[in-house]
Amino acid sequence: MSQVILGTLRGADEVDMGDLEFIQGKVLASNYFQVSGDINTLNDTIEFIVPNGKTAFLIEAKIVPNNGGGNNEVQAALKIDGAVKDEAEIFREFVRQAGSTNFGGSGYGLAENANKFNVLGLSLVGDGAKVIEIENILDGGGAFATMSGYLIDT
Repeated sequence: MSQVILGTLRGADEVDMGDLEFIQGKVLASNYFQVSGDINTLNDTIEFIVPNGKTAFLIEAKIVPNNGGGNNEVQAALKIDGAVKDEAEIFREFVRQAGSTNFGGSGYGLAENANKFNVLGLSLVGDGAKVIEIENILDGGGAFATMSGYLIDT
């Protein structure tokens, strides 16, 4: 009996490697990347330049609210070689219940989210100049962006 595991056809006598073991192998071989940083103003980016002779595959990409106080809303685009592949929006909103006179104590509420980009199947063949990036495209506060992935020889 055969099964598809990690995109590879394997026989019944082969053992599947867990996600963490797979990533561990990429880290040990120096074929793992992780980039993160603030994208607090319009057009701010984090980016990873894919080396020549490598193909990058994304594992995860997301944005989360930062800068603790006040309302916060940011929309960001995940781009591969300049092409938008997905967008995500995050928010942090402080709300008052009716009758409350301030944002603290009784009547205080906080709505907040983190948003992941859909990265399934996204890759980029590198030439030392092409980039994978997350860009702030609608600024209304501050966001922390992060992405990770792995490289294979092309």
